[in-house]
Amino acid sequence: MNLIQEKFASLFSNYEVITQPRPDGGILLTLRGAEDRVFKRSISYQQLHNGDQLSWVISAIRRDLAEQASELPQISMLQSQQRFALPTYHSA
Repeated sequence: MNLIQEKFASLFSNYEVITQPRPDGGILLTLRGAEDRVFKRSISYQQLHNGDQLSWVISAIRRDLAEQASELPQISMLQSQQRFALPTYHSA
């Protein structure tokens, strides 16, 4: 396991972490979670080697994972909501 993979493995310990090198010097990060949910993110060489950009990428990944984990309501549930007419205004 290389240093980059170890870093991401420690940050995302609830996931199986797989890193694959990209031709531009970056990596393809794959996180495999419970129920075989897979999250992939391409990270450029510049993002990996710039502290500010790397912390932004880590924050973005955490946000995306949190969003993915929340269960959005099904379309049928949204369609069954009661609908009503919008108010109309008349000039005097």
